[in-house]
Amino acid sequence: MDKKVIIFCALLALFVISPASIRGWELVGDNLRPARLPILSQRVPQPVQADFDGNMQDETLVLKNGQARIMTGTHLRWQSPTDWDIRQASLGDLNHDGLIEAVLLVWRPFRPWGVDRWLPHGGRIDQFQNAQGESCQIILIGWRKNMFRERWAGSALAEPVKAFAMADLNQDGLEELVTLDSIYSAAPSAPANALKVWEWNGFGFSIVSRVEGLFNDLQVVQTSDKHVILLTP
Repeated sequence: MDKKVIIFCALLALFVISPASIRGWELVGDNLRPARLPILSQRVPQPVQADFDGNMQDETLVLKNGQARIMTGTHLRWQSPTDWDIRQASLGDLNHDGLIEAVLLVWRPFRPWGVDRWLPHGGRIDQFQNAQGESCQIILIGWRKNMFRERWAGSALAEPVKAFAMADLNQDGLEELVTLDSIYSAAPSAPANALKVWEWNGFGFSIVSRVEGLFNDLQVVQTSDKHVILLTP
């Protein structure tokens, strides 16, 4: 079998579904557009090891049973609070500060905005939670002032994230955040209903592009000419 065909079939096998249902997407300007499925490509890695504190020794991000830990060898450096249920974790520089952070997809007890208690029409994010009173958030954990701490934590998301990936989609040297989003009332096994690309705006994330549909999984691949394609079944 031709080497190119072997590589493409291996990528399709990641989804364990019919190749006919795979869709390709690329970011053109500020718009996600359908893309031809690449014949020759490789998966863009979502790393779990990096040197956070500059001591020339890599730390490892470990996700197990909904809890995240940052380890140096066998030494525990940081662990997530017990009331966080972490669904996905990876390493990247989404806030473009030149430092690596752990990017966590977190479900935790809903927290309203403190300022809502003082506003005449407060409670603006009260619907951003499920029936169990849990909300979904993206949280960045990094090394600062000689300790691991939250570098950024968004408020409860209006649409919960089922899966995320990070990649430089427009080849500007900066990572974008890609998410598959759902609704709080959806069953855990239900597909996502939106594919989104986000960019860091200096204070948080802004949506660059959104495509509505049904999405079951997300993979990021790079072609031989360094072009990044999103694959979704």
